[in-house]
Amino acid sequence: MALVRRTRILLSVLQELGGDLANRRMQNLLFLYCKENVKRDDYYEFIQFIEGPCSIQAEEDKAFLIRKKVLESSDRWVLASTSFRYAIDLDFFEKIAIQELKNKWTLKSDDDIEQFIAAHYPILRSGTSTPGLYTIGYEGLSPEAYINALLQRGIKLLVDVRKNAFSQKFGFSKSELTRILNRSGIEYRHIPELGIDSDKRQALVLQSDYDSLFKTYVRDTLPKQTESLDHLFNLVVEQQRVAITCFEADPDHCHRSHVAHALKSRADFPYRIEHLMPCNHLKRQKLNTRRY
Repeated sequence: MALVRRTRILLSVLQELGGDLANRRMQNLLFLYCKENVKRDDYYEFIQFIEGPCSIQAEEDKAFLIRKKVLESSDRWVLASTSFRYAIDLDFFEKIAIQELKNKWTLKSDDDIEQFIAAHYPILRSGTSTPGLYTIGYEGLSPEAYINALLQRGIKLLVDVRKNAFSQKFGFSKSELTRILNRSGIEYRHIPELGIDSDKRQALVLQSDYDSLFKTYVRDTLPKQTESLDHLFNLVVEQQRVAITCFEADPDHCHRSHVAHALKSRADFPYRIEHLMPCNHLKRQKLNTRRY
């Protein structure tokens, strides 16, 4: 069975450190491998939950490897019996990094590992409680980068304004996204009435195409959605730090900016609005914002 590079890394970490690890220990060791040893985020990215770092992609890879009988079906990470050594396919530096990880952490307790992570990789959370409305698109983002951007801004509620909350991109369909958000302490709401039918979004190439679509949306759709806009307004008042989401990374290419503007134009809406535009990899991530 052909394995992508990140999966070979995952299996090598598991195999070289015993082949049978509790879920939290495996996630912690994979986190340390990526952060401390190879210092690369293009293998796996992580959300730093309160209980510790977690790669959503690694969890998905685990489910795939269980289906392929490479891992045993278990709550733990258990390698199926094999004579093959996965690390043999790694490059020189990846092999050295595996050995360093093994030497440093094999005999350490879970508490030792967790204390090291807590001391060297503090959980990034917003320290401000200033109310605000944010917008974010998931285009080009991993679930981890997306959730971390929300956590760094202290978002309490994510409001999905897609017409259909389905995505072929892993982690962003309604059920998957809700599950990940719940683990992050963020609530999820879907207001499909504020969405745009997918057939109207076909063949959008130039900015003028988007402008024409959004002109029609502002003229014909939003005036009919006063109840939905009132609902969104009340959610912002209640939750204080709310983000609305759709697909496009660029807010100028997404109707969410017009939903935000519709709220901003209300005389009783005092909150600032920020468009979040994070890049994908955490090491290079700059949480760019556009405010008005």
